[in-house]
Amino acid sequence: MRKSAVILLILVCFLFVAQGQKVRYGQAPRQAKASVAYPLAVHISGIHVRSYCGGTGCADAVYADALLNGKKIDLRCDYDEMPLGDYQARLKKNKLSANPTEIDQKYELRLPDGTTRQCRVAGYSE
Repeated sequence: MRKSAVILLILVCFLFVAQGQKVRYGQAPRQAKASVAYPLAVHISGIHVRSYCGGTGCADAVYADALLNGKKIDLRCDYDEMPLGDYQARLKKNKLSANPTEIDQKYELRLPDGTTRQCRVAGYSE
């Protein structure tokens, strides 16, 4: 009788501990600041998931087919999902180049819900 009571007590404790665990799948997207201007127009027309290997190893990355200032580029974005459509963007990091579609340029895209996505130019065509 004592063994079954102890086992039941332990199971009840594990049940409460298991319900207390929170699942965190990643960081939430950042909110756009009201005082920051997003002067560039970007149109996302396609999404691809490909493997990307960096300094910390390999992982899947989201690549977006985009049109920026009339030029077709590939953007590698930091988040799992990237909806198709028109967005406002701003240049985050300028590598002292006059060409805004230079490989590895950083952009911040503002989505309609007020969140932002960090993206880099991974390639271009035309």
